[in-house]
Amino acid sequence: MSNKKEKMLISFSILLLICCWVNVSIAAVTIKVWKLGGSPKEVEFWPKVNEKFIKQNPDIKIDYHFFYGQIRRQKIIGGFQTKNLADVVIAFGQDIPDFVGLNIIQPLDKIEPAIVDSWKERIVPEIWNTCVYKEHLYAFPTYVDMGTFLAYNLDALEEAGFEGPPRNWTELKKYAEKLTKPGRPGIALQATLAPVDINIFEGIAYANGGRFLDEKNNKITINEPGFVDALQLYYDLVKGGYTNKNLTETRFWEGAALFAEKKVAMWAGLSWLITPWYWPTPKGLRWEGTLFPRPDKPTGKFSPAATIMDPTAALMITTLSKHPEAALKYIDFWAQPEQLNLWNGSAEVCRVPAYKGAYDSPQLKKVWPEWVRLYKAGELFKGSLPMPRFIGLSEAEDILGKAIQSVVLLQKDPKSALDEAAKKAQELYDLLRM
Repeated sequence: MSNKKEKMLISFSILLLICCWVNVSIAAVTIKVWKLGGSPKEVEFWPKVNEKFIKQNPDIKIDYHFFYGQIRRQKIIGGFQTKNLADVVIAFGQDIPDFVGLNIIQPLDKIEPAIVDSWKERIVPEIWNTCVYKEHLYAFPTYVDMGTFLAYNLDALEEAGFEGPPRNWTELKKYAEKLTKPGRPGIALQATLAPVDINIFEGIAYANGGRFLDEKNNKITINEPGFVDALQLYYDLVKGGYTNKNLTETRFWEGAALFAEKKVAMWAGLSWLITPWYWPTPKGLRWEGTLFPRPDKPTGKFSPAATIMDPTAALMITTLSKHPEAALKYIDFWAQPEQLNLWNGSAEVCRVPAYKGAYDSPQLKKVWPEWVRLYKAGELFKGSLPMPRFIGLSEAEDILGKAIQSVVLLQKDPKSALDEAAKKAQELYDLLRM
């Protein structure tokens, strides 16, 4: 073979290798994923499950990062503004209106409608609807947190002569008074500005027929009886001396610790109660959880909500994603039964599953028999609503939280505190709607 032919063959081989390398480079894409918040167990298993996705999809690489859930809005909005945002963000359903209004996330059902439609039949309808906004699905829900619930110490109740948990607000006050002992308040409440603490209060107010926003009239309604009387309940419990001290400094996980360590007899929390931090149950603690007591007679003008719920690991695709199809493939992976069953009591016990099939799981029945019983009876989600969600919610909840603080510090009465808060929140809401 002549030198000329050899050189041509070598050149051709090199060119062929370059073309192959370019094709591989084009085929293999990287999607950035931000997980914002999650229980300790969930934080542990999520990146491990990602490895399974990578093995199944060698053409897609995952650049995964975890961040604390309470900074999610600031982190995502800041990333969008600086054009340094993930392809997939795993955040809360409450965030959807703000993110849509700011053009941060895109409708999943406009990327690949057939794939999105394939998810719907396996998800609880009420949970599916927590991710629907303006008739489009903007996120996929893996589970929800529900509010508001009450944990109660069985030994403490039996010692005080109570046979079961309190059923209404009048009974709750009686229980809290009788269960209060030196060094052990009857009930733990939280009133920091952490969104979960505010959600716990909102659940109580919604069960009283309150709403944060009257959507038909675009009116903030936190100064109407549904909310005012719920805040009066907080005031009465604090004024009576039946609660923990430092409510404005004690966050929800610290309230869980007070209960788990038997430093309070009852505790108001979301559906997971103490399980994210104390599972299995601490030795010597006998406890149960139930819905927070209902008002004796609802005073709000809206229908009382059985619970309010929010998907706090909802997968969304951002508008800055350069690979929306690959990002949707990642979400489709998490939408399959094998991954959704991680919340059936086998890997994680503290979340209310979105997957219908999870309620056939013996593990879930063992851990949360009441959830399974109510689901099978068609009652677990009946009358439940999404947690408040509208443009400007984050700032509006901060205003509400400060009003709650002024009342539990005994600085203002519930009505005047909420009148001031409603006025500020309305001005903010009107400004953002312009």
